[in-house]
Order: sequence, then structure tokens, then C-alpha cells
Amino acid sequence: MKEPLIHISWLELKPNVIEHGNAEWFEDYYSRIKNLEDYRHIPESVFKQWIHPHHRNYNTLSNYAWMNFKEVKFLPTEVSFEALKEVYVVEDFRPYVESRGNYIDFEQFCCIDKDLEYWKENGTWRVPPIILDNSSLKNNAPAWSEIKNKYQLVEGHSRIGYLFSMKRISQYGKGQIAEIHKVWIMKL
Repeated sequence: MKEPLIHISWLELKPNVIEHGNAEWFEDYYSRIKNLEDYRHIPESVFKQWIHPHHRNYNTLSNYAWMNFKEVKFLPTEVSFEALKEVYVVEDFRPYVESRGNYIDFEQFCCIDKDLEYWKENGTWRVPPIILDNSSLKNNAPAWSEIKNKYQLVEGHSRIGYLFSMKRISQYGKGQIAEIHKVWIMKL
């Protein structure tokens, strides 16, 4: 298999490697990256949940690292559950999302306490996931990437799964799913 091409901007966003080959702590990484003028438009939340922890992830490299991140925008948006049901999930992560989406009770969620409380109180996630607007790519995605449908989940696979569970929990009367859900829409 041919290695995916990686844009220089993705390389500039690389976390430094510290002892034992681990990435530098997020706080150190972000204090360094936020000072780079070309990337000040990228929200801290996007760095924290995706770019920093998944910088070397194969699916991230294949599907998104080819983009020029100096030009990628992240727009805060609110969407309905119905719209989120249509978001494409890459094949490798579908079983994971489906397993997280089959719960009937909050006690089955595997998340930190403050996220669980947020689900219970608000019927949605605390941290907005990242969704790519594929139409912004103008069919320029490379052949090796798995870019499909109009919208594609970039990061937030547990959260999307939990949202499907939230719908089920709501139907059982054990909680109430929110009408709208905040996301970051990623556009090139």
C-alpha cells in the first residue's frame, strides 16, 4: 500500500517527541502551537481532542493529513440528531460507534464523570465532535482517502455512539436527548 501524502502544514502541527517516544504533554504542545500565526484560527478544542492525540493515527494520516491546515476552517455549528444520523463514519470505526450506540442506560457509558453528568443533564456531549464538510473539498480528496457522503466524522466516535444511545435512553424515558447538538464543522 502506498503511503499517504502529508501536507507540510500537518507536519508543522506535529507534537514534539519526548522520553520513550511519547508526544509532549498537551499543555506544552498547545502553548507552543498557539503562537504560530498560521494556525491561530484552529480552536484549542480541535487541537486537544484530535490533532495532538491522533497526529500519527493511520486513519487521520490517510484521510486528512493531505489538507493544508493553514486554510482549513473549524466552524461552531448546531445540528439536529436527524442530521447527525447521516454523518459518514469510516469503516474501521463503524463497529466501535455501533457498540457505543446500543446502550439503554447511562451506567453503560464509559466516560469520565463530568462527561457522564453532562449527558444526563443536557442530553448531548460536553465537547463538540469534529465533522468534515466533504463538499468543501470540491472532489479533491486523494484516491487513498476514505472520504464519503456529504459529512464525515473526523473525531468523536464515542460521542456519536453515545448520542445514538441517548436517543434510545430517551425513548425508554430514562433521560431526554437534546434537540440540537454542537459540532465543529471542518471545511477546506
